Amino acid sequence: MKFSPKVILGLTTLLVFQGCMNTTKQMTVLPTTSNDKSFERIEQTENKASFALAKIINDIDRGDPIFAFPAQTKTKGMLCNYMVSGDATVTYGGGKQYLGDWSTELGEIFYESFTRLGYNVAGSPDDLFNQSSSVGSAEYLVGARLLKTSGNFCHEHHWWDGRPLFKYSGEMSVQLEWSILNTLTKEVVIKEKTRGYNKVETPVTDGIATVFANAFADAASGFAKNEKVRKLATGEQIKSVSAEVEINANVTQGEELGEFSIDNIKSSIATIRVGMGHGSGFFIGANGLILTNAHVVGDAANVQIVTTSGLEITGEVSFKNKARDVALIKTPLKTKNALNLRLELPASAEEVFAVGTPLKESLQATVTKGIVSAIRKDATNGLSFIQSDAAISPGNSGGPLFDAKGRVIGVSVAKFTGSNAEGLGLFIPISDALDALGVTLNN
Repeated sequence: MKFSPKVILGLTTLLVFQGCMNTTKQMTVLPTTSNDKSFERIEQTENKASFALAKIINDIDRGDPIFAFPAQTKTKGMLCNYMVSGDATVTYGGGKQYLGDWSTELGEIFYESFTRLGYNVAGSPDDLFNQSSSVGSAEYLVGARLLKTSGNFCHEHHWWDGRPLFKYSGEMSVQLEWSILNTLTKEVVIKEKTRGYNKVETPVTDGIATVFANAFADAASGFAKNEKVRKLATGEQIKSVSAEVEINANVTQGEELGEFSIDNIKSSIATIRVGMGHGSGFFIGANGLILTNAHVVGDAANVQIVTTSGLEITGEVSFKNKARDVALIKTPLKTKNALNLRLELPASAEEVFAVGTPLKESLQATVTKGIVSAIRKDATNGLSFIQSDAAISPGNSGGPLFDAKGRVIGVSVAKFTGSNAEGLGLFIPISDALDALGVTLNN
């Protein structure tokens, strides 16, 4: 049988069976992963960070079994599943759907599970006026995917005439994958799975929803007891999940050209096509690595690379650092003349050249000229930027900024816009980009 995406909160309206022969087998229900861990409650003086539940989604595949009404049950109840005939295994019939956030019932359960262990959690249900604003200021956002449920339930029937009473007892286990996003760096720093379990012995109205909610609470408690989560709460820094697969590439430093010439560097420029949009990028070293912005590749695992010679190939996004907004793309191409990368910051008023693909792909390898206006540092995150009046437009993102000697000094990333804004482009210093990607130069 199928169930709708709202089954956990309203399943009892769907369960009316007829017949006399129940052939349903019990599902395997896995034990919890939370109660086998000792955890010392976080004291108020230890709290250095706040958390907020951003979203919970259902990630169970269509057709997967989620619980059953077996012929033999492990819990109490009169005439359990008496009117069930055939196979009464409930399978999921919906798609990937939203289940809740901090403002929903599951959000309240998450809040209670974490605060009970001493965590500072934004979005208190008792806060009548500032709940939403406190969530917006949380340092860490928590997301969860419901991966699997398994359960066995008794639908109680009347002892005299066998009519269904819509009261349920039973047990259920749930598996969730949790992710924590650092709102400052925009990086996922933790991704872990936990299981939760709950059992209700005596049939009650909304028994299935109760068991599910308590199993979810158990899984949330298990995640709260994770050592890495505690470290975040007490102010320790944790490397991003993506940083764990950093490639630590070594690339060849190119020879100095002496002067900027589009003919000499044109073969190292590329257009990055992603979906219906595009950005810019450039080859570093000689082994097919392309540097661009993280916001250009987005969440894509593969992108289309268009070279200035007209060749189109697929590139694999090897690594990205969202905080510094840079990414590496791996391609099978070999480049003969690697670009020279200048690691020291330029001086104000130095002549510079921006190269990229503004607005549309037919404008590939467009060159604009300007000067370095200043070296800026963002007060909110301490990141440095080269400010220049060299014209850049949408599509230039990820393209290189050259000095007068043809050396790459920066990566196009953003510009100020508005009726009164002119010539205010920002570029990531190439040394910062390489550091953020774990790339070292071989001279």
